[in-house]
Amino acid sequence: MKEQWSNRMAEAIVIGVMPFLYGAATRLPFIYFVIHLSGHFKLDWAIIGLCVAAYQGSRVITSAFAIYYPRLSHFIGTSIGLAGYVIVFVSDKDLVAPFVAGTAIVGFSETMSSMQKYAKEMYKSSPDPKRGRLMLKYQYASVMIGVVFAFSVGGFAYQYYKINGVALFGIIIESLSLIAFLVNFHLTSSKKVELPPKDTTAEEAVSKPIKIPDNDDEENVVEENDAVNSDDKGIANHKNATNGKGRTTAFGMLLNSANAEFSTAERDEIAATWLNWVLCVSFGIEALTIGYNLSIGPIFLQDEFQKETGMVGILFAVGAASGSFAAISITCTSMGKNAMKKIAASPFDVCFAFMGIAVGVSVAAVPNFGVHVLGLVLLMCFNDLGATLLTELQASVTTASNFSFLGPMGQVVRRSLNVVTALTGPLFYGFYPRLPYIVAGGITFAWTILLFVVFKYRMKVIINEVSEETGRSRKTVMNRVTFSSREMMHSMMVSKRNIASEDKKHTSNLASVGE
Repeated sequence: MKEQWSNRMAEAIVIGVMPFLYGAATRLPFIYFVIHLSGHFKLDWAIIGLCVAAYQGSRVITSAFAIYYPRLSHFIGTSIGLAGYVIVFVSDKDLVAPFVAGTAIVGFSETMSSMQKYAKEMYKSSPDPKRGRLMLKYQYASVMIGVVFAFSVGGFAYQYYKINGVALFGIIIESLSLIAFLVNFHLTSSKKVELPPKDTTAEEAVSKPIKIPDNDDEENVVEENDAVNSDDKGIANHKNATNGKGRTTAFGMLLNSANAEFSTAERDEIAATWLNWVLCVSFGIEALTIGYNLSIGPIFLQDEFQKETGMVGILFAVGAASGSFAAISITCTSMGKNAMKKIAASPFDVCFAFMGIAVGVSVAAVPNFGVHVLGLVLLMCFNDLGATLLTELQASVTTASNFSFLGPMGQVVRRSLNVVTALTGPLFYGFYPRLPYIVAGGITFAWTILLFVVFKYRMKVIINEVSEETGRSRKTVMNRVTFSSREMMHSMMVSKRNIASEDKKHTSNLASVGE
């Protein structure tokens, strides 16, 4: 009973508490940093860009460190972030150096990579891999709720209490983040926390054979990883699954093996594919528009539309809340998932989200306050949806061991692009206030087209190879399983070929030595 309670508490901290506090701590500087550098210290835009880049660069360092040392990175990063807010709070408010230095090192609080690794590890042995992906969505939703909290409170804190107000707010958030980390460390340091459903064990679920109907005209799509669900229906109902013959096909055996191996395989057993790296880069493109919006959005609203920071915070909070609602309702509910499938099935739902980002940022460039706010909300809605869908897709086509590297690497790419937006955003804004939105919209639109072409090509290649390997028609391969399951099956095929090739080479070498 005590162990079960501690597991559930660890789950709540990893999925809810720490992401919420992380979202608040790392987004708070966007409300005041550029506005204060421009309004109070009167710095030029090139210097402001360097200051914001220093903050974003700190986020890159922590994300990269988390690839190999997630817990140490989490602890040190949060501690430095707390120190940063303390420096801003206690330093002379007329000195630019401690203000910039303190805010810049708050960026070391970038602990998303570590938290994703905790979650992936926590659920990797679950008989239902869908659960782990769902929890990654909830984790990101918790981040966005924290963002809403930071924007809504931070804007008014700066407006009425200036730097002391936001710094004190940041100190409270970072202190709670550090406490949450220490509690979670205590709960998980003595044992590995894994949370499989109660009704079946991982071994029992994986051992179930997958039976796929022989009828190639059947068009029921098998959801990825349904093969290891403990439901009575399994991957499909018994009538469809066996076609009355009750035999397991080579197609089903390959899918069953893929589902089992993706949870347990080491990195050298099932290698990451080039698609995994395309998805990593996509995280960076997705971050491009929101990076520009966060770096120059507050000062844009203040200068172009004469809005106070309290109103700026509310507008950003509304956008973030809308994004959280869109991401949760579309990706975490049956109604939302079904509606999304009718519009664009995976992986093309990612392209749909990216196109929405491009439209939103283009609308935000219109020189009208109402239209700009509409664009802001659209941008944040589709950005959160895109980030959630990308995280889910990357997790579903990546083994647990590879995700421990690729998950943080996606965040590294994302934050690296944020450094670029931090450097160029203020410069573009100084040249023409709407130029950052125009540049971001153009790049996102171009990447969306490229991503669509890449997905179409990948689908064609995978369907053909799986069809040849299993002896099933291309129509069967396309209709029976989703994109993610086909990727898993193909990775298993490549792994088996590599093993066979190595064995053949080893045998040949032994024969040569014997001669």
